[in-house]
Amino acid sequence: MAENMVKVTIPLQEDNLAGAASESVWAEPQGNGTYTVKNVPFYAKGISFDDLVKAERENDVLMFKDVIRHSGHSTYRVFAKDGRTDPDAVALLETLKKMHCNIEPATDKLVGVDVLPEADIYKVYATLQEAERSRKIDFQEGHCGHAL
Repeated sequence: MAENMVKVTIPLQEDNLAGAASESVWAEPQGNGTYTVKNVPFYAKGISFDDLVKAERENDVLMFKDVIRHSGHSTYRVFAKDGRTDPDAVALLETLKKMHCNIEPATDKLVGVDVLPEADIYKVYATLQEAERSRKIDFQEGHCGHAL
């Protein structure tokens, strides 16, 4: 990460996959209490890579307050039941990369998918649905930033 990166802590809903109270994302300060998110949120909903967010310092922790501007990226979470190195999971992730998605592993089974603005969100979603129907993965939408 670049030297000027900071951590912004996002409170999580109780039903999150991590079972945690919060998630921290790397962000780049933009001034006036705003930050650009620079990694895929694994558990937070309503936020994606490159979104501009507002955060305020509380007890030495930068706490997320609001999204100022969405970037056009979308975020999905893929849970690979047999692990992300399983051949079916690897094939899916490679297919998503070819569809203008960035992949960010979180755990052995959980992968964050950053769908770039130029991606066809309908094709990406259909690909995820098909993989889920095969019962090899589960997926969850964290945020759809694409125009529908």
